Amino acid sequence: MSEEKLKIERIKKGTVIDHVESGYALTILNLTGLDESPNLMTIGVNVNSKKFGKKDIIKIENVFLTEVQMQQISILSPNATISLIEDYKVIEKKRVKLPKIIKKLIVCTNRTCITNSREEPIDYEFNVLQEKPLRIQCVYCDRIYRLDEIIFATKRKKENKFLKQIIEL
Repeated sequence: MSEEKLKIERIKKGTVIDHVESGYALTILNLTGLDESPNLMTIGVNVNSKKFGKKDIIKIENVFLTEVQMQQISILSPNATISLIEDYKVIEKKRVKLPKIIKKLIVCTNRTCITNSREEPIDYEFNVLQEKPLRIQCVYCDRIYRLDEIIFATKRKKENKFLKQIIEL
């Protein structure tokens, strides 16, 4: 085994999130709720990458991601790959895919948008206009957002401010 592969230990069973945009590993863990997992995690930040220069990598034992978690990752890191591991071997490898329409994951901050009305229970919905750099548009009020303007619809409102601060870095 090469020295580079020994830097981040292999896992027997679980998920490897690779090719994460450099500096986004902790934000992804927080956004997806994986930071609350009691399972062993290995996180590499600013790991050398031939393809991207620098990248982050996350390995989580005994955890497999949901579709929602993979969509959340695709918003922050559209080049990420997800590998499912069994008995130390990759049994499936997927590239995250940013959907053309993002539903319920991002909040529209336009106060006059119908999604923020108390009378109308309408879920947030955005069209992806551009992947890199990310530009999305609210389906209802047409407001356009960049990645650094996005507020994620997490269960814990206090984290939205934390996530926004990290993304601004």
